[in-house]
Amino acid sequence: MSEELLQRDLIKNPDKIGKWDFYNIGSTTVSSLKKYGIIRNVDYGDVEKKKVDGIIVQRKNVIAVIEYKVPAEFKTKAQQNKAVKQEIEVAKRLNCKLLIATDTKETIWVNSLTKKRINDENGDELKVNFDHKDEKISELIEKINYSINELNNTLKPKQLVNPTDLAKQIWQDIWMVSGATPENCLYTFIELFIFKYLSDLELLQGIYSFNTLIANFETNNDEEILENYASVIRPKIKELFPENLTDKTTIINGTIFVSKDQKAVKGYSAVFKKVLLKFKTYGKLQHIDYDFKSQLFESFLKESISKKNWGQFFTPLKVVRAIVEMAKDDIKDGMKICDPACGVGKFLLEPIVTKLDYLYEINKKGITPKISIHGFDKGFDKDEQKTIILAKANMLIYFSDLIKENPGLTKNFAKLFNDSFTLKTNSILGTLSEPIENEYDLILTNPPYVMSGSSNLKEEIKKDGDLTVYYKTNAMGVEGLFMEWIIKALKPNGKAFVVVPAGLFNRQNDKHLRKFILDECYIECIISLPPKTFLLLRKKLIYLDSLKNPIKRKRKPILFLRI
Repeated sequence: MSEELLQRDLIKNPDKIGKWDFYNIGSTTVSSLKKYGIIRNVDYGDVEKKKVDGIIVQRKNVIAVIEYKVPAEFKTKAQQNKAVKQEIEVAKRLNCKLLIATDTKETIWVNSLTKKRINDENGDELKVNFDHKDEKISELIEKINYSINELNNTLKPKQLVNPTDLAKQIWQDIWMVSGATPENCLYTFIELFIFKYLSDLELLQGIYSFNTLIANFETNNDEEILENYASVIRPKIKELFPENLTDKTTIINGTIFVSKDQKAVKGYSAVFKKVLLKFKTYGKLQHIDYDFKSQLFESFLKESISKKNWGQFFTPLKVVRAIVEMAKDDIKDGMKICDPACGVGKFLLEPIVTKLDYLYEINKKGITPKISIHGFDKGFDKDEQKTIILAKANMLIYFSDLIKENPGLTKNFAKLFNDSFTLKTNSILGTLSEPIENEYDLILTNPPYVMSGSSNLKEEIKKDGDLTVYYKTNAMGVEGLFMEWIIKALKPNGKAFVVVPAGLFNRQNDKHLRKFILDECYIECIISLPPKTFLLLRKKLIYLDSLKNPIKRKRKPILFLRI
């Protein structure tokens, strides 16, 4: 029994270094760490009797072993080498690449696979001091873990892949043979991207993998290859990540190479092969730059008819991240966070990307979220309502490390994706069709902005007595309806960060909406965004602190910031 683990309550409440569990111990044996499920339950041989000073763990996988020394025993190179030698075998037996030896003032970083010291990117010995309270240490350990192996002791930059240029090439190939809309070309690229991506993550193996399909071109004709993809591989992807039974969306839904009845489309096999070969030439897609999905939207849909119909001006990533930076400290356990016009989901995914290991507890039984995110979207138009598929594919990329570490839980991840993003096609009102009240702790959004056609939505609202009572301010445009929905959907003392057109603050016809906002909310600040931030119109960010409690209602000053 390890009294240290029990007395310090380390079994359930370890310290943290970034996303990992950190045990600063010294009186606990490897055997005890195994017994209490901190490390894997395997035979570690004679090192089980050894005590470790410190250990960094991620779901029972040992990331680093730490040897602490007093300064008097860590002065000379001989003393430092002795400290390393004492623990190198323990690190190797624990299947751990990184050994850290330190006297808290000086640190040696060692690759246990080669028994050599680790070098920085310039080839010089790494001299950063290990301090578990330093926020940058987790980033360094992440880089070390990515870089070192049996042949390499030097840090290398993690090369993130941004396949935007590849997407443009493939979009052109698809458009030339099909004449399809930019949206459909984009979705088809995303589907094949997901196929290659899941293969590179080794979730699709054997007959279902990208490499196997490519190899089959040597012995089978192009039509047979496309048929195999449609009838064998595509159903496998949907088996791994089942669709939402309500809105019928999953992580893929391209319909150019595969018809809506799930059959290979004749006449497209040659371009299908051409596209796959471009993916092969491009290389592995394991480490994807999160920005590339937003860049795809901004590149392909800028001039599409969908934008003109629905007023969807996709939020530049720099604006998303500025809002996330302001909102991230408000995110707490148990919160419900919403974007009622979520697009590809950036407002919901960006705030959690660095906290996935903490916010989503994963074990053999499944996934337990500490928060819930809820993104809703209407889609582009009545024929191509697929926007939410990109949000789910985007979420898959954000969660790729967790998925790779838990390949048996793809259905659990699919349920998480389906619970997080929902397509609202029950009426032309989309998200606005559900009169939600006091539901969300935090709302981050850039709702649609459009005047033309908004009268159709108001006519639809008049047909429903509950909606008529819910939307009472008679605000202008779709954005006015969304503002009313957002304020009512917030819990008392909830917060919202909303991008709105500047006209909302001065239009005579929106005076009732402005009064409603002031009656229900604190306005913490209003930020005027630069002209052309959204290409064609000027917008402002409004930060609301919902009151909904007349006892506490006190005015706060409005702060204007111009950026």
